Amino acid sequence: MNEFKQILGLDPDKLAADADRLFARMRDLRAEEVTVEVESPDRRVTVRYSGLSGVQGLDLDPRALRMSAAELAETILSLIHRARDEAEARQRESAAAVLDAGNALIAERQDIADRLRQAGGTLQENLRDAAELIARLHGSMRR
Repeated sequence: MNEFKQILGLDPDKLAADADRLFARMRDLRAEEVTVEVESPDRRVTVRYSGLSGVQGLDLDPRALRMSAAELAETILSLIHRARDEAEARQRESAAAVLDAGNALIAERQDIADRLRQAGGTLQENLRDAAELIARLHGSMRR
């Protein structure tokens, strides 16, 4: 492990711990219930929407039943779309707050990727050099 840390300049134990925290946070986010309630401007129609399971409730004031079928359908669909958009926005905000909170995998991802690419290139060069040396030694032994 210390060799890995020296070569890459990264602590593999810290990266593993960060990965564990990241995946635990992601599981928590998936389980988090975001529920939104939106209401028509005239307060005749209310929609409750869950980010996990969609429409949870639809309340119609008796006055809403006096609306034409097309107008009522349009109002309901509009409220469902608005509620869904609000729920998704809240989920994105929550995810951004959780995932960006001090996790090296997120905060330092470009640096980590650059170091891994550099180490990979160095490893390939060393393997090529080793293969050439083995081929020369093998040729010397045949003589």
